[in-house]
Amino acid sequence: PRAESPLVPSFEAAVEEMEHFLFLLLVLTGAASASGQEEVPYLTREECRVNGEKLLGDVSFLLENADAVSCASGAGERCCRALNEYFGPNSTFWGCPCYADLFQEGLEQLPSFARPLVQQRLADCAIPTLNSGCKAVETNGSLSTASAEPNLGQSGTMMQYSGPWSYATKGYDSYGEWYPCIGVEGAQYCVSLVTPPGVYSETKWGVCVSDALDNTTINAAIAATNPEHYAMTPPKTFCTYPKTLPDWTPGAIGVAAFLIALGALTVLATIFGCVRRNFFSVEGEEEGDAGRSVASRVALKLVSCFDLQPNWKGLVKEPKIEEQNREDLEAEAPGRYLTIDLRSLNGLRTLSMFWIILGHTGSTIFFNFDLSYFSYWGFNPENYKWIKDWYFPIYAGVLGVDSFLFISGLLVSYKFSQQMSKRSLKHMTVAKELKFWSLYCLARWLRLLPVLLVVMLSTWKLVGQLSTSPSWNIYWNDSYVDPCDKYWWATLLFIQNLYPSGESFGNKGNFCVPVSWYLAVDMQLYIFVAPVVLITYHYGLYTPVFNKCRKYMGTGVVFTLMAVSVGLTAWIVINHNVMWQFLGVGDFDRYYITPWTRAPPYLFGMLLGLLLYELQKKEKNLKLYRFFANLRAWALAALFLVAFGALLLLAFTPTFYLQTPPGTLPPLSENSGTGMEPEEVHTYMILRYFGWGFCLMVMFGITCIGRGWVVNDLLAGYFWAPLAKLTFCAYLIGIVIQDVTTQSLINHPVYYNTWTMLSYWVVFVVGAYALSLACYLCVEAPFGNMLRYMMSSVMPTQAQRKRSPVGSAEPASLEPPKTAEAALNEEVLSPGKEIFSPRESKLDEEREAASSTEIEMLKNVTKSFLASSSKPST
Repeated sequence: PRAESPLVPSFEAAVEEMEHFLFLLLVLTGAASASGQEEVPYLTREECRVNGEKLLGDVSFLLENADAVSCASGAGERCCRALNEYFGPNSTFWGCPCYADLFQEGLEQLPSFARPLVQQRLADCAIPTLNSGCKAVETNGSLSTASAEPNLGQSGTMMQYSGPWSYATKGYDSYGEWYPCIGVEGAQYCVSLVTPPGVYSETKWGVCVSDALDNTTINAAIAATNPEHYAMTPPKTFCTYPKTLPDWTPGAIGVAAFLIALGALTVLATIFGCVRRNFFSVEGEEEGDAGRSVASRVALKLVSCFDLQPNWKGLVKEPKIEEQNREDLEAEAPGRYLTIDLRSLNGLRTLSMFWIILGHTGSTIFFNFDLSYFSYWGFNPENYKWIKDWYFPIYAGVLGVDSFLFISGLLVSYKFSQQMSKRSLKHMTVAKELKFWSLYCLARWLRLLPVLLVVMLSTWKLVGQLSTSPSWNIYWNDSYVDPCDKYWWATLLFIQNLYPSGESFGNKGNFCVPVSWYLAVDMQLYIFVAPVVLITYHYGLYTPVFNKCRKYMGTGVVFTLMAVSVGLTAWIVINHNVMWQFLGVGDFDRYYITPWTRAPPYLFGMLLGLLLYELQKKEKNLKLYRFFANLRAWALAALFLVAFGALLLLAFTPTFYLQTPPGTLPPLSENSGTGMEPEEVHTYMILRYFGWGFCLMVMFGITCIGRGWVVNDLLAGYFWAPLAKLTFCAYLIGIVIQDVTTQSLINHPVYYNTWTMLSYWVVFVVGAYALSLACYLCVEAPFGNMLRYMMSSVMPTQAQRKRSPVGSAEPASLEPPKTAEAALNEEVLSPGKEIFSPRESKLDEEREAASSTEIEMLKNVTKSFLASSSKPST
């Protein structure tokens, strides 16, 4: 069905069928060779088919032929050697009629996008084909000529908006200008699938014609240009695109109503909050609350979660330094102190997001609109420069998510260690710990679920009904609708990277939200790795005998898990010959999106988080503190530069890998024939995640202790803080914006231009963060507030119990009262405080202290257990 569609295949569809293409190419060549060895000069079509089926019965050895597989990269010496092995002179001479039958039969089975590449490889290797050998002339003996243009009775405007017929007859897809066409009165836009004489690619020809013409009339006009040829390969025309907009299906109506309700609730809550702050005193509010029922107080609390003022203030609040200790460590070394400062992580998070959007810009434009048109690869080697010189070395951003994993591991271990160290092992029980860690997992799931659910429903049911283009339906259905129809539940359970697993060729995944595999990896490391490390490090696996050596054990667990991860990665890479660009069969599924291969950055982040936690406890770790505080500036600068250089080397290693001869496509299916030896490629693939995490640990270990100087000043600036908080929404929404934009506006091959690509990138960054702002204020922050209120209601701390009136079901503040000094500091450090209203209520001040971030929720969950754990068990 995909080959018969007038729509442009996506890159995911193209790479998924590449293996099929190689397989059929080898079978086709092998069958031709087999036929050529027969004693008789002619075989009937049925005999050819029987012989071909015999060959199809055992073709596993063909896929192991490295020379033949290299044809996917270019018509090099190895490729031509393999093709000549199957298409020798004897086979061409003895089995020419049978060869022609098998050739045509095989081409019809190939996906349309692969046929030009097959034809080009055979021509480049000077191997006789139906055009250059057996079928060089027509049946009457004259050379074949180009077909006349179909007579469709078009006006001049319609012809301008149609793709050139001469272009289509050479095997090039040409869609014309579909959007201006549908604006012409009395015109309609159609896509015809034609296989012109001498071309074996089902070419897509976009034509603007009168709306009085139907599919049959257009097909007849095309067939009239060469009746004998098109009698064998009749054209097919589709005039049902584009559809009218919007297409209000029941699902689209339901999702649209839900989003409108969220927006309306946000507006009403903001107005209500503004009225409360400006027209009611604190005493009046308290008296009013006392007279309300429990249900009304809870409803009021939940509605106030959508108030834009506290949510905006939480977004723009300036981050603070964790701890700044300016006491002299030694009399002769004044000023030697450490500052635990995590603000540089905001810069790292934001820059990583920019890099990921850049990578997705290349994939959505270049792969979908160049690599999907294999004729443009086969006939225009200049397009190779993009993937060789720019995309994989610079633009791909494949290591950006590893920076996210590093940050996640660091924050979980550092923040959670602060809370776990306050709990006493002797007061713990099995029931309490089971409840504690269950809520630990539940809080994270509920934290991520609202945004993921809103994005999933929007892309699944709504967005696809709001735009159109000749390529829209098949791409959107293949990328969003079909995966959601089957596996929406796997996405919500954060197991989409493991189920359904596959052996796809390329980065084709059955993800309801295409990039959500990272959330699954992070969630799995959070649930199955972080607790093991933290329990061992702080509680010695709940065993008193291990209490004294628990920290050594915890550190040992980190390194053990890291060794296991590297070992599993090595087994996968070597056993399956994983390539750099993870486009081999199954590489994406088994290597790129699995938690056991991506674990090292997360573990290095946890290791740094535990170190920062120990450095914060200066009194108990004075020697460790002095060691880091007294490190020479030049030594730290040199260490930072070495780590940064190694980071760049890891990012730019593909530059060496892709050093193939000019005009040759980089290998897509093997490691040989590259600028690196297979052993070097394997080593890089095994250690790149480990090396990336280690370099980040060194670099940001220096910045997080306040010794990063200008780097820390740049990355810890206030500018990055709001953008970092929007990263979660931007990550999920960015790829959707890119798909909508490219699939709506681009319906033709794209020729690489640096400035055009960077211009798209800027547009996508701005668009992603603009929508992420609305997502944060209307979804992420409100539901984060609701989660904290629910947690505080279920697990109130001792301080909250004291502040809550007897019998009141309303949760109190999530934080202890602020000191005058803290209030003053916050007044100075929080810009935009007066943006909505000059007056504040106690409720707003309390809510301002809490943030919708995962760190604060972990803190609140832990606090709730401190009260129960501090009491002796009865």
